[in-house]
Amino acid sequence: MKKLDWLVGDWKGAGWIQMGPQGRKEFAQTERIEGKSDGLVLVIEGRGTSKEDGSMIHNAMAFVSYDERAKTFRWRAFTIDGRQTDTVAKVGTDTLEWELEIQQRGRMRYTLTLNQKGEWFEVGEMTQDGQSWHKFFEMTLQRQK
Repeated sequence: MKKLDWLVGDWKGAGWIQMGPQGRKEFAQTERIEGKSDGLVLVIEGRGTSKEDGSMIHNAMAFVSYDERAKTFRWRAFTIDGRQTDTVAKVGTDTLEWELEIQQRGRMRYTLTLNQKGEWFEVGEMTQDGQSWHKFFEMTLQRQK
């Protein structure tokens, strides 16, 4: 879990998401990340609001932990609209990635990176064939504290 210590803190920034026929929406985002249980679990709380009208675009909580028996990181997330994800997370040097399957939409992949400016840079991509990925989401956040 020490590999993810760089995430701990409060983050704020902006991004965009392609919302299907509703088009591209720009949003303001905050993320609060705390280590719990002596650093065994990271708790991530994210909230995004439309820059256009202030409506909620994203409101979720995730837990990242390491499964010692399976020797894998786990990503468990819950959204305000009732969706849940429980999947393997890939952790690298200053990176965190997870994937999920959305019925009738395909596979989604999120890649979060600490960029050279010390910012949280995240990209969301989607595939229907498992080969070609297209970006539908991007955000950049700055550490607040």
